[in-house]
Amino acid sequence: MNIQQLRYVVETADRGSMTAAATELFVAQPALSRAIRQLERELDVTIFRRAGRGIALTSQGDAFVARARRVLRSIDALRRLSDPGSRDVPLVIAASPTLQASLALPLLESLRDQGVAPPARLVGCSGSNEVHAMVRERRADLGLCDQDVPTDLEVVSLGAAEVVLVSPSGLDLPDPITVAQLADVPLVLPTAGSDRRAALDWFFEAVDVTPSVSVESDERNVWLESVRRGLASCIWHSVENLRILGPDVVVRSFEPPLHQHLTAVHRSDDHAPGKVHLVDALRELAELRTPATTG
Repeated sequence: MNIQQLRYVVETADRGSMTAAATELFVAQPALSRAIRQLERELDVTIFRRAGRGIALTSQGDAFVARARRVLRSIDALRRLSDPGSRDVPLVIAASPTLQASLALPLLESLRDQGVAPPARLVGCSGSNEVHAMVRERRADLGLCDQDVPTDLEVVSLGAAEVVLVSPSGLDLPDPITVAQLADVPLVLPTAGSDRRAALDWFFEAVDVTPSVSVESDERNVWLESVRRGLASCIWHSVENLRILGPDVVVRSFEPPLHQHLTAVHRSDDHAPGKVHLVDALRELAELRTPATTG
């Protein structure tokens, strides 16, 4: 889901016609229709229904558009900010290397496409504890996390990402795979003693599985390169597009499915207008993905 799709939906709701919305937005009508259909499929909602010669909102669509308007108001407010000195002050985002690529960069790209292009500095962290510390100590404005930790910071839920097993092709493994079957799978894991390894060790202990550790590294590119070279499999969350890995890599779901909770954290006493509007937009975007939109 991207912000441009939200503008397409809101304009279509206002105009009562995809053709009229496309004309107003200076976009080809087929492209607008495809974008809206893609959004409906992604979120498993039906936003519009046919009504005479035009279209009308469904009950799901009515709730969706109300939230989409709030997102767009926050984005428009960001765009209107015109502090000449703000271009010299980067937005500092703390995140693990995985979330830098899969969440921070798409966020910045979406903002840029809407005419909001703040300079940004991405700070790599070993895990969510370090992310929280960076934000709490004012060394970062915003933190992106894939682990829940006790905190006094403001937390914005960003939804959940499916946890998957990424393996070299040719392995005789079921799809989907159970957690118990991981005991016989050589794995690449974070190094012992790191926050991420501690979280995984806790998980394996909870499910009574002793992992077969083939490679240890804290570098995310090493994890996937280990898979590409056939050395090991790795546990990954699918917020990032793994289809780019190529035909020699297989992505398997777990049975039952596993999910990782994603959050953004910020300081409650940071009232800078740009950051307030950005957090508001993140919160509303996350709510658009919740089951409340399908009521």
